[in-house]
Amino acid sequence: MTFEREIANVYRLKVPFDNIYTSVFLIQTEKGNVLVDCATYASDVDGYIAPALSRFGLKWTDIRYLIITHRHSDHAGGKDRILEYAPHLEVVQSVQPISIKGITVCALKGHTPDCIGVFDERTETLISGDGLQGNGVGKYRCSLKSKEDYLSTIENLEENERIKNILFSHAYEPWKRCGAFGREEVEKVLKDCKEIVIKGEM
Repeated sequence: MTFEREIANVYRLKVPFDNIYTSVFLIQTEKGNVLVDCATYASDVDGYIAPALSRFGLKWTDIRYLIITHRHSDHAGGKDRILEYAPHLEVVQSVQPISIKGITVCALKGHTPDCIGVFDERTETLISGDGLQGNGVGKYRCSLKSKEDYLSTIENLEENERIKNILFSHAYEPWKRCGAFGREEVEKVLKDCKEIVIKGEM
């Protein structure tokens, strides 16, 4: 398995998880590289993430930040193993500034209170993790700790016209895709997410 380009310098590695997959993202910048999420197990780091970085021509020392979109195990479970390889990494798990210009962290509360997203200003792309879920995927149906926070998150994203693309961590239904590309698709995804919650289809 390799990191596959999603858009410009943003890449995705699909790591097997149960009967679906979870995503690890790589953002390349001139000021350093960022990993977003880290799969489920130490064995995922050893068997998928480390080899994929090597095939990509990167060493652990080439990574500056590990940003974790929320603390569920399929997104954060590999953290301790990664820090064994790369104790220098700065780990980000909340909304805070980072020192790479053009990469910002934003709140995406709803699925969990700690959900965050990563916005790449260069490509106008939001990595949403599980912050936008549609109907969920497979047996993992849409799961919200706070419906009110989720709707507020969607409304904030609707108002942010800088977001031209969204990358999800899983291929959510009803779209059965792992991203929305172009503002028109983004607006449809946000509308669908809102309607699914309002109509109680979750």
